[in-house]
Amino acid sequence: MADKRADPTTQLDVDTAILSYLLYSSTLTLLRHAPPAPPQPTLPSTARKLSLPLQMVDSFLTLFRTTHPSARTSPPLRLRLLLLRFTALFTLRHAPCASTPSAAQLATLRRAHAARAAAFLATHDPTSGCDVAAYACPALVPERPAPQLSLLDTLPLFVALSAHAVRAHGDAVTQQWRALAARYMAAAAVEAYLVGGAEGPAALREAFAWGVEGGVGEEEELGLWAGEGWVREREEGVRMLLPPEGLGLGEWLREVEGSRLRLGSVEEDVRDFLGGLLRAGEVPVLVRAERGEWGEWGWERREDGGGI
Repeated sequence: MADKRADPTTQLDVDTAILSYLLYSSTLTLLRHAPPAPPQPTLPSTARKLSLPLQMVDSFLTLFRTTHPSARTSPPLRLRLLLLRFTALFTLRHAPCASTPSAAQLATLRRAHAARAAAFLATHDPTSGCDVAAYACPALVPERPAPQLSLLDTLPLFVALSAHAVRAHGDAVTQQWRALAARYMAAAAVEAYLVGGAEGPAALREAFAWGVEGGVGEEEELGLWAGEGWVREREEGVRMLLPPEGLGLGEWLREVEGSRLRLGSVEEDVRDFLGGLLRAGEVPVLVRAERGEWGEWGWERREDGGGI
């Protein structure tokens, strides 16, 4: 009997096309349908519904790795994987779902993040020259439930995704991205104190422990922080969270969250950034087929630019 199995190269191409389709479509679904938060937290029922595309990706990814154990992940496909992973953790962080790490996984994740921050802080303190005495106070009483994942938990993956996007697209890091990164860090610190029960200046320092100082991080990540522009953004972010004389820490952080920082606005800007990354790459061939987008001689390559 003739062997009816597909040629391995052809099978890899087909499976890669399917995986690209699932990654793209799942990311788009999350960005379009995950409700903003706060002040509208993701309901568990909504999170479960939005978890279905992620479960499809997980199932096919397992099959893909079993069928093609030696296949190397191309930079564009690696970027799609990182983009979906971060998008899922970020947009569904307010409710438990399939993408939420277990308690043990989260503890391991936080230890790794703390170790990275400690290595950075051993050579440079981003709060040096700042009076952080206001942070030497008891933990603030949370005003709302803490999310399943904090912004501080997701910050390292945001940085890793951004660094990979720069490498994949070959784009320069813009000042706009650095401003977003500084706001993300400030929002992470504010959330840690207002709802996460953080005490002392440690969370503030960890949130802003990013830069070229000490050479902590991969080469692509260090490239995000090169130049004076980042140092200035980081300093401004830290100083924004220092209470003026006469104001308590809780009062000031609530003022910053509500008017100057606007946590909801930060989250929307991050979603816009993720949407930009999704649009920057070539639309998968199966997505174009689903949309009925045909060129005169077949598929037309999408050439719109992107990056960060």
